[in-house]
Amino acid sequence: MTRKPYERGRTFMGRLPSGADIIASITKIANEEGVKVGTVEVHGIVSRAVVTIFNAGTKMAETIEREGGMEIAAMSGTISQFKGRSMGRLNGLLAAPDGSMVGGTIGVGTIAHATEVVITELLGGTLARDFDMETGLPLWKESSLLIE
Repeated sequence: MTRKPYERGRTFMGRLPSGADIIASITKIANEEGVKVGTVEVHGIVSRAVVTIFNAGTKMAETIEREGGMEIAAMSGTISQFKGRSMGRLNGLLAAPDGSMVGGTIGVGTIAHATEVVITELLGGTLARDFDMETGLPLWKESSLLIE
């Protein structure tokens, strides 16, 4: 595995306003604060969920959309560079009031109801994404993981 060391930089903690798009908000904060590489944790409740589940065998993705409150059982991800801008990417597991769960990549359109976010900046160089032809996914470029 190609890898690169990073050190912790600044940490930002806050609550997203009810009605905010989680992915758009994290991406906006990262760009406003100049966070080029980082980790993200999200806790709380969403009022709308958009989750994508990718099938590696068919290289096709299915998007699931759910309205109504869902508890965030787990949600975390990364911030890296995509086309020269910071971009948040999250995976999560969400629980409905009836106990059913949905998990996968959190999509634009997942809306905060009562949501807390922790962003930890990582220092040690940039980390860039690009579309990987083999998988069809926006993955970290191998060259951005090389130790300089």
